[in-house]
Amino acid sequence: MTSSPGYEFNASQNELFQDLAKKMNFVGFLLLIGGILSLVMGIFEIVFWIFIQKENNPISIEISNIIQGIFFMLIGTWTRKAALGFSQIVETTNNDIENLMGAMGELRKLYTLQYFLAIITIAFIAVIFIFAIIVSFNAASGS
Repeated sequence: MTSSPGYEFNASQNELFQDLAKKMNFVGFLLLIGGILSLVMGIFEIVFWIFIQKENNPISIEISNIIQGIFFMLIGTWTRKAALGFSQIVETTNNDIENLMGAMGELRKLYTLQYFLAIITIAFIAVIFIFAIIVSFNAASGS
């Protein structure tokens, strides 16, 4: 029993995938480098804060740099993996749909993370907004 060849995109479609892959790979690389730098900077700032300064510097700033670095590294890694999937569409034969679905899986991870970060941000802003209304209402009724 022989298997039939898989679907192959045409030359114009392959050019589109290759261009997209190159641009995604570049952006993913920059995000990965930015994440690593942010993570290292946060670690150095914590070490500096613990061993040298010890006052007048909230550690939350350093922790936020570490968290930001981790998120940028995740986003950069997933972007580069998706770029690899798009690039493999062009470079391989008889696996275009499988490679496309692999790239889409990496994009799904990327946008799932961004989706949840957006929901958390919106909820946080709503809580701050409600808190500000309550505080201003109490201040106005107390005076």
